[in-house]
Amino acid sequence: MEEPDGELPVIEVQEQHRKDGTYHYSFTYERATLYEFKFDRAPKPAQKDPCYRCNRRVLPPDQVRVDVLYHRQCFRCRICGLLLTMQTFYRNDANDTTDKEVYCKSHVGKNIGQVKYERQPLDFDIENISQQSQVNSIKYGGSSRKTSPKPVPSPRNHSPRGGSPLGTPLGQSPSGSSMVSVTPRTMNGSTFYSHAPNMTDFNTSYGSSTGYYRPRPVLQSFQDFETSGVFEAQSVLESRHREEEERLQRFLLEEREKEMRKLDDTISSEKDRAAADLLSSFEHMSMSGSTPNLMAERERIEDHFRRTREEKLKVMMDKIATEEKTRTAKMLDRHGQEMLLLIAKKDREVDRSALFDHSMKPPVMPPETKKADLYKSPEVFKKLDERAIELTNKDYSSYTDLVKDLTRDCQTELEKVRVIFRWVIAKDLGKHNVKEIVRPNSTASLLRGVRTGKETYHQLFKKLCNFAGLHCEIILGYSKGAGYKPGMRMDGTSFRNSWTAVSIDGNWRLVNCTWAARRVTGHKDDLPEIFYKYDEFYFLTDPEDHIYQHYPDDSQWQLIDIPLPFSEFLNLPVVKSPFFNYGLRFYSNYGATLTTDSGMVEIRLISYKILGFGHVLESYDKSVDTRSLEGRVLLRHVKNEAIFTINLPKKGLYYFSIYTGDYWHSDCLESAASFLINCTDVIGAPSPPYPPVPFYGPTPMMDTLQIETSNQLDPLIVSNGESLDITFKLSKDVKITHTFQYFDASDSSVSDIDRYVFLRSRTDTGATYMVRCPKEGYYIFSLYAADENNETLDCVYRYLVICQQANQATNVFPKTFHKWQRCTLHEPVYGDLMTNKRYSFRLDVPQAVEVFLVIGDIWHHLKRKLGFTWEGNINTGKNPGTAKIYARFSVDRDASTFSRLLDYELIEDAETEI
Repeated sequence: MEEPDGELPVIEVQEQHRKDGTYHYSFTYERATLYEFKFDRAPKPAQKDPCYRCNRRVLPPDQVRVDVLYHRQCFRCRICGLLLTMQTFYRNDANDTTDKEVYCKSHVGKNIGQVKYERQPLDFDIENISQQSQVNSIKYGGSSRKTSPKPVPSPRNHSPRGGSPLGTPLGQSPSGSSMVSVTPRTMNGSTFYSHAPNMTDFNTSYGSSTGYYRPRPVLQSFQDFETSGVFEAQSVLESRHREEEERLQRFLLEEREKEMRKLDDTISSEKDRAAADLLSSFEHMSMSGSTPNLMAERERIEDHFRRTREEKLKVMMDKIATEEKTRTAKMLDRHGQEMLLLIAKKDREVDRSALFDHSMKPPVMPPETKKADLYKSPEVFKKLDERAIELTNKDYSSYTDLVKDLTRDCQTELEKVRVIFRWVIAKDLGKHNVKEIVRPNSTASLLRGVRTGKETYHQLFKKLCNFAGLHCEIILGYSKGAGYKPGMRMDGTSFRNSWTAVSIDGNWRLVNCTWAARRVTGHKDDLPEIFYKYDEFYFLTDPEDHIYQHYPDDSQWQLIDIPLPFSEFLNLPVVKSPFFNYGLRFYSNYGATLTTDSGMVEIRLISYKILGFGHVLESYDKSVDTRSLEGRVLLRHVKNEAIFTINLPKKGLYYFSIYTGDYWHSDCLESAASFLINCTDVIGAPSPPYPPVPFYGPTPMMDTLQIETSNQLDPLIVSNGESLDITFKLSKDVKITHTFQYFDASDSSVSDIDRYVFLRSRTDTGATYMVRCPKEGYYIFSLYAADENNETLDCVYRYLVICQQANQATNVFPKTFHKWQRCTLHEPVYGDLMTNKRYSFRLDVPQAVEVFLVIGDIWHHLKRKLGFTWEGNINTGKNPGTAKIYARFSVDRDASTFSRLLDYELIEDAETEI
């Protein structure tokens, strides 16, 4: 290897294409020590689920999907081999838009040739990479070397928080990047686990590596709990817990009354002193001959102390409420631990040799599988969900009875978590119904802690999970919830939140009961005006999706392999649950702040089906006229992508929000994602706004009718004055028609110009249109279609044609009629013909018996050539008018019936205007 000059490191890349079809790649980086990355690719991809990097099959637990599949260990930078996550990978748009490889921040936009023998420091730390060796199996000096990683504190403790883009000049993102969200990170060190008192940690006996065997507890199903006597023992323990709760409530009530009396005594004492001072002052003023208004002064003092008492009472009540919640939370945690210890005792009674019981807390680490591997659709829980919703209307006097009824049909921990989750979010705990008023010792008494605000939904969920033998933890942190916009700061008490993590078969899964229960206004079937709808996203959310909205104080509860620093969490775009519910993904990593110095920004979403999209562009500066932002967003569908192009009118900060829905032209859309756009400059004069069209590209009807585009895959076409051919493939007999419109940006008007588009050819397998643009600007071409049994034609595809340079010689096309279907025009293909001039007419008219060109009263017979082609060389005559082409298709009694196919205009001057 070549020696470096000075202190610069040496980078060497080698590629080998072997004779057997395999490919070998190696990347070597030498500085203080040697870092080496290499991989071998099989000659052919596996027949099922091949890895894009090594061509070998990827089993479901090891899959990482970004358009294509990768092994988790193959999901590394194509060049340097840095291990990547869903938040840190980049796509190589700069070199090749079809490149499906993934890259780190240092090498995105580069190809292999650009880094061979390159002498520059890379964007990773060799010391930290050595800590990755135990997980990534990176070789040093040709042999594996294990090191003892040093404990690394939470990123929140050693990394400065990313500032708000609004707190830096021109709203720049914390990372300084304009179009990306996160930077590559090194593997975190040792993970610390919180130990509950009197609870055995799972790590103590079974280690913390990712490949260990996860034993199961002895008792799992409802039948197990029933036959082993768990429910009876729980009932006894719950009675003791309830007595303790009542003692605590009495104590808290006494403390509250004591503080109230102390406050009243203090206010009364201060009021007495003020009254004495007033009386003394009154006597002194009377002796001096003054006559003050004693009643007015007395009312002033009363009003002052009334306000003082209200202010102090509010502060005191807030302090007392906080203390009560803290004491209640500690008591509930201890009760949950005791409940799990009780079930663990039953585990041992059933099987004394059991390796695992309910008292052993699983390690806090990423789950082994994705949510999609647990269940494919919520439909698998249909019966459990129905039972949970039904039981919300039933009264219970104890949690034991409630959990016993909820889990009656449950065989697994997954089913237990599901039925508890659905009951908690379906139960309206914000009001009392008639039954609860009449029978105050039923559910109202059981859930009084939640109703009075002393307990949260999360604590209720945790309590029910503990009764069902499930470990559950309440996680504290920050959330990008209601009111949060991209670029905002997060500190102190602002945007603080909590959620839960529940263990299912030894894997921690994230659950948010509060955000899952959405309050919806409106009528739906027989439901009232206000009803509750649950959000499936917040049930067992995958950690790499959860991190877009929630950031825990303890980084281990991110449950991802490489914890995200707080500054990078702030720089993630604001992404809502509908984004994931509808299967959307970002094509590449975008930051919360997108910076542009040209006035143009593009956001690409991967969408595996055609969805309804909406968008809102608003200025950060409220003084900006909203009308100036109309038509500044272009949306087009290209294959499985939804591409938003934002064309900003001037410099400044803007908020851009994306909305989506399942129905492609639905008016009810949900918030999906939002960004802050920092436009530092606009090149040249601002571009005109786009036409007022919601989107360009295919609609779902295109798949229904089995229509495909042939030569124009992108619905955005740029023309420089030449004629355009647009071809569609047809796989069955359908009716089609079209519209062609011109958008005048000066007055935002849309006008029909059908004579500049022509159905040149229509067969059973396809249709070809010719399009001409007479002047610069925007043109909208829409194709409508329906099957033969449907009279209503729906839009199936829409093109936007941007004409940058008009052709002054552009001519209109002939006018077509209904019978022109399945015909082809060869010449002439322009619709205005000069008078007193001879033209050659040639067209294909299948099944025609006769074809005529009619000029005035003269019928010119076209001669039939090979097949169904008709030709004629005809003089147009001296008089302006219309030249019409007719055809007769029948030889029976209706032989006198002629069908009109085309119209040409005969003019003395061929120049035309729109």
